[in-house]
Amino acid sequence: MNRSFIIPKLKLASPKQLEILHQASIRILEKTGVDYLNDDALQLLRNAGAHVNGRRVKISQALVERCLELTPKRVILYNRKGQIAMRLENDTDYFGTGSDTPYVIDPFNGMRRQPLKKDIELMSRLVDILPNISFTMSMGIASDVDERTSDVHHFQAMVINTTKPIIFTAWFLDSLRDIYDMCTAVVGNERTLATKPFAVLYAMPTAPLQHTDEVCKQIIFCAQKGIPLIYPSGPLLAATSPVTIAGSLAQLNAEFLSGLVLAQLKHPGAIVIHGGATCPLDFRTMTMSIAAPEVVLGYAALKEIASHYHLPIFTLAGASDSKILDQQAASEAAFSITIACVSGQNLIHDVGYIEGGLTSSFEMVLLGNELIAMARRLKKGFQLNEETLGLDVIDRVGPGGSFVDAEHTLKHFKEEIWYPSMMDRRNFRAWSDYGGKDLFEILNERVRHILKTHQPDPLHEDVIQCLQHIIERSEIRHQKLR
Repeated sequence: MNRSFIIPKLKLASPKQLEILHQASIRILEKTGVDYLNDDALQLLRNAGAHVNGRRVKISQALVERCLELTPKRVILYNRKGQIAMRLENDTDYFGTGSDTPYVIDPFNGMRRQPLKKDIELMSRLVDILPNISFTMSMGIASDVDERTSDVHHFQAMVINTTKPIIFTAWFLDSLRDIYDMCTAVVGNERTLATKPFAVLYAMPTAPLQHTDEVCKQIIFCAQKGIPLIYPSGPLLAATSPVTIAGSLAQLNAEFLSGLVLAQLKHPGAIVIHGGATCPLDFRTMTMSIAAPEVVLGYAALKEIASHYHLPIFTLAGASDSKILDQQAASEAAFSITIACVSGQNLIHDVGYIEGGLTSSFEMVLLGNELIAMARRLKKGFQLNEETLGLDVIDRVGPGGSFVDAEHTLKHFKEEIWYPSMMDRRNFRAWSDYGGKDLFEILNERVRHILKTHQPDPLHEDVIQCLQHIIERSEIRHQKLR
């Protein structure tokens, strides 16, 4: 970075404070321990020297730090065409949507309803064209397909409708295998997929301090196959973790580290991305908030914990607890996106969530795209040198003059001044003459236009047929299990 730049940067903890948090997590792992509900995981840990008593495992600091050393510190993700799409390192930021909402706001009639597979296709197509949305997630649970195979349907809908990287969830190990087969079909072979991954599994421990049988199987499979794994914990302040942010972070970090250990024991060098959330339980409503200041603060702190390990971080921004896209939604989204940018978070999901993550909104995704551009302008800062100080042009223009037609202005105005694409800066009369539309109307019109006109780069027909064959195979397998 050029040292002449003045750049805003949020910094919370000192190296000493980060080491205190690390040691707190180590104490949890050594003294309290973690439950692994899978026999293969227990055997791997036992062979590595961990103390195993039934399902409870206590992990030493030495084992944790050895596994941290094995974990890649820089992660490159590709698009499905094999081109580099995201470099997860240092303070690079990439934003994307979220997954698995039970409701969606229909952009054509405004109704809140259960998502259909078509909604996931349309959301992926919207993501495909937006310059500040770098990856896609399902943003819904399709209600018009078998719930046991809906995760495989989600992946098919996403990979056909965007070239961008995909972060996906899988209900079962068999589903994960099916999705892996889909990825292989898209890129051509397993070797290419391992060297140029475009899809990342999003799995989670169960707070407090538990790794389920299914999740352990998925961690082991990802390590075997070279599938990048995001393993964030989401403890609820005062419910599934201590109410204090510090205590929740220590527990969350222990849950992540114990998952990382399992992945590295299965395959040294497995890609594991840090992540998690410190969401508070609102005692007035007994609901979880995903837009509270405690969440935003926790993510900023978690970024620094991950940086303490030299690992990339998976966080959340651009979401709201509001039930519709209103002033609350916009303000909560702007707040979290700005903090995510200036704190240097890397892989930032859930842009477009409303109702605390229960509902997805197409218009909220488009607004998030605009807010990300605004926050990145802030993060860019400004340059301080002889040219940007402009003392010569100030001298030439002098008192009472104008800089509008100055060569210095022509040279620099595009890089210095950010121009919105959705927000309106005209005066009232000009705005009124142009139709007097509020921001939601503008967003909705633009969303509907994109969904009607944009077509992503197509997959080859043979690949599409292969994906459909995998879907059918998955459905037949589940029918036999009935």
